[in-house]
Amino acid sequence: MTRNLACALVLVFLSLPVLSAQPQADAPFVTLERAVNDEKGGWAGDKRKLSAVFDSERRRLGDRLESELLKWIGKDPERHYWISSFLESESYLHGNERLPQLSLLVKQQGLALVQDKDDRESRGYIVRLSITAALLSDELGLAALASSYKNEAETLLVRYPDLGVFVPGASEEERRRYDAIPSPVKSKETVVVVGDPNPPPRAKISGGVLNGKAIKLMKPIYSAEAHQAGATGTVAVQLVIDEGGNVIWAKAISGHPLLLKAAEDAAWQTKFEPIRLSGELVKVSGILMYNFVR
Repeated sequence: MTRNLACALVLVFLSLPVLSAQPQADAPFVTLERAVNDEKGGWAGDKRKLSAVFDSERRRLGDRLESELLKWIGKDPERHYWISSFLESESYLHGNERLPQLSLLVKQQGLALVQDKDDRESRGYIVRLSITAALLSDELGLAALASSYKNEAETLLVRYPDLGVFVPGASEEERRRYDAIPSPVKSKETVVVVGDPNPPPRAKISGGVLNGKAIKLMKPIYSAEAHQAGATGTVAVQLVIDEGGNVIWAKAISGHPLLLKAAEDAAWQTKFEPIRLSGELVKVSGILMYNFVR
């Protein structure tokens, strides 16, 4: 009896290291981190190989992918850029489904990390992430958001021509789509957008089009002047929401001139649920879309 008990205890103690090591081996993206560390040049190495490791992990995580991924990418803009590419670029999918919405969210969070920084590398990430976010926004039908991202990238490229080395490679079809995205950089409005004496407050994250997230979405008033002139169409208003869900900055960035003020006035009166990032209430930037019809 004593001998059997002793044997059982030995087996228990021998199994302890295995049990304690198991959670670490199963931690999300451990294999990807190891692959990046082992790859010569890190993320600058073989993307096909790294994306294959990522896609294997993606299959393993299943429905937990988004929550675990957003925790893992943390505050590393390089992770944001390449992971967003792995989520939507056909070259990196290895048979997995494209996830453009999640990819755009990752890009938006990556941009939030570098938008307050003035070093060349951070500007480079803004260019990379903004160009690819413009293409994704265009694909998803978010025209005003696509234009906003393109404007951000092109403004930096005009100011700092050396940032051209950060422009990501693109197919001919992607280049045509990007060129077709309207941008105020070359128009008369550039002076207003770039040199605005009342620039938007810095926001922690970009929420994209926010119409569906408003708890009190005010409708703009179609003025008699606009009605008489037959002014119709969509107006996009860029805005910033504070930690309490209140609009603290709003500016119409596209649309018929006679409709801009009405859209801005409505945006100022719109109310949102407060947004949290990692448990902390944060400022959020985004777009409200107003469609004016007669």
